[in-house]
Amino acid sequence: MKTTNVKPSDLNYDAYTTSKYDRDIINSIPFHKELHDHIADFIVKYLDSEKEYNILDLGTGTGITAKLVQQLLPNSKIDVVDFSEQMIKGAKKKLGKKNVEYFLGDYSKMKFKKKYDMVISVIGIHHQNEAGKKNIFKKIFTLLKEESVFVFGDLMTCDDKSEAALNQSLHFHHLVEKSADRKTLREWAYHHLFLNDLATIEDQIGWLKGIGFKSKIGMFKFNTGLIIAKK
Repeated sequence: MKTTNVKPSDLNYDAYTTSKYDRDIINSIPFHKELHDHIADFIVKYLDSEKEYNILDLGTGTGITAKLVQQLLPNSKIDVVDFSEQMIKGAKKKLGKKNVEYFLGDYSKMKFKKKYDMVISVIGIHHQNEAGKKNIFKKIFTLLKEESVFVFGDLMTCDDKSEAALNQSLHFHHLVEKSADRKTLREWAYHHLFLNDLATIEDQIGWLKGIGFKSKIGMFKFNTGLIIAKK
C-alpha cells in the first residue's frame, strides 16, 4: 500500500542548492523560526546538554533541525534520514561527520536497528496519508526507549472548519508575502495545495494517544503545529 504521496522529484529538490532550500523553507513555512524556538526550549528544559543521547531525525532536509539539536546536545549521536540525495548532501555540509550517521531512503519503509531517546520530525510527515501517518507513529513508538519523546513539528489543520479555512488563507497569504520570487511562490503554493496531506491536530493527538503516547500541543499557528509526545 502506497502511503507516501510524493517522490523527491515531485518536490523539485534536485534543483535546490542548500542555501536556496534553507531560504525558501524558512520563508514558506509560517512560524518556522518560532517552531524551532519551541523545540529548543523543550530540549533545554528537559534534556541534559552534557549527556549522550541517541536521536533520530526523520525527514532531515538540509539538516536545519538536526543542526539545532547538535548545538544544544553536542555529545549526542544523531541519525538523520531523508529520501532526497540532494537534501542529504546539504545535511552533510551542515552537520559534518562527528556523531552523525546519514540514511538515504523513505523512512516509512525503512527498518531501524537502534532504540532512541528522542525522535524528531519537522515538516515531513504531512506527505503521508492517514494510514501512513498512523504507521509512522506506531513505528516511532517502537523505536523509542521508555520515558523518551517524539518531537513532532509539521503542517496541520484543525477540526473547526471555520478556523481551518482561516488558517489556510493565512498560510497562502504568508506564501505570497514571503516568497523570494514568482517561481518560488508557484512551487510552494503547488506543494501546499496539491502535494501536502494535512491531518487535523486533534486527530493526530488522538492517534498518538491510541498508540500509548502522552501528548500535548507545543504550539499551533496557521497550519504550523508542534506536538510533544512522550512515551
